[in-house]
Amino acid sequence: MSPRSPLVFSGLELSHGERKLCADVNCALPTGSVTLLQGHNGAGKTTLFRAILGLHRSRAGEIRVFGGAPAQGRSRIGYLPQTRPLSAPQLAARAFVTAAWRGSRFGLPSFGRACRNAVDEALTCVDACALATRPMFQLSGGERQRIGLAAALLDRPRLLLLDEPLAGLDTAHQEQLAVLLRHLQRTAGVTIFVSVHGRSPLDDVADFRLTLRPRGASFLPVHVDS
Repeated sequence: MSPRSPLVFSGLELSHGERKLCADVNCALPTGSVTLLQGHNGAGKTTLFRAILGLHRSRAGEIRVFGGAPAQGRSRIGYLPQTRPLSAPQLAARAFVTAAWRGSRFGLPSFGRACRNAVDEALTCVDACALATRPMFQLSGGERQRIGLAAALLDRPRLLLLDEPLAGLDTAHQEQLAVLLRHLQRTAGVTIFVSVHGRSPLDDVADFRLTLRPRGASFLPVHVDS
């Protein structure tokens, strides 16, 4: 597979039980691109992310992640799930990011210097160092998304999956997130795949749009699709 395609779908079809969600997904995301994932509610956007992570079996077709099976590429993926209630609202933002650390020593979690440096780097990358000591429940929706993004970036992923990161954000915070994602794409070369509902500030920074449909998906450059 070409090194320009970290994520490839070939004849992919997804279902939930007996219900078909999407079909005929055929595309390759170029390295360093920003791709929007769209489709009506129930079209399979979250299910597609789960399939990329190796957590959901496809009904037909294939997903290749960095040239291999999804489960094999999981360590190179950063994932920001849909916003959900905080399980530990008193947790400081830095501790929230640290909890995403995958490093280990002798088979046990290791939170030494490498972890501390990685957390510092991730917080700096999303301009959130000033939020590090604040409890998560005190943060605004936009600030929480930046902390969540820092956690997703902790292991320097080459592919970033963001599941509706604009949900619940006002226009100003949506625009800030769009600028941040473009900065990450340009400075770190990370490939970004982000699900959205309708038009948004992300249209201005995206390169491609993948639209899921039960009878066939479309993959087009944003400037042609808009």
